[in-house]
Amino acid sequence: MKIILASNSPRRKELIKKICEKFEKIKPEVDEKIILEKIKNRNPYKIACILAFEKAKSVLNKFKKGIVLGADTIVVLKNEIIGKPDSKKHAISILKKLNNSTHRVITGIALINVETFETIVDYDVSYVTFKKLSLKDIRDYIDKNNILDKAGAYAIQEGADPFIKKIKGSYYNIVGLPVEKLKKILKVL
Repeated sequence: MKIILASNSPRRKELIKKICEKFEKIKPEVDEKIILEKIKNRNPYKIACILAFEKAKSVLNKFKKGIVLGADTIVVLKNEIIGKPDSKKHAISILKKLNNSTHRVITGIALINVETFETIVDYDVSYVTFKKLSLKDIRDYIDKNNILDKAGAYAIQEGADPFIKKIKGSYYNIVGLPVEKLKKILKVL
């Protein structure tokens, strides 16, 4: 069955190719800020799943067949959800927080069968431990990479690898799509 990826992320597009050759990518029609304002529960797992579901649901009526896949990745340090930076200065602040600590990367996924509306919503979590970074390391990284569209102000696959001391869980989840978990779910749909 054809997969419809409700995402504007080039990283997710590359990752979905690891699972299936036949897919279509479409930009979801959601305003994450409005959705986040409506969510009363600040549980990061629920937030990631709700955002993934809303992304999938937003494109559902554009197709007659297939499975729509929505995904949302968030970074959590202790109990604080670390979003995408809105400036380079904000990115420096975020990376200073993540410096020399362990944070969670949670990706919510939502799959909706276009014909039956059967829905599966789940998440995966990975743990990332950063090395101790100098301010120069952080500034150099920000100057060399496009970080404004990345939760946590970094992309493990785009130059942040030297920052990483340890990973526990799925590498692909950190990139933006838990490929291993998604394969298992697609087998039951």
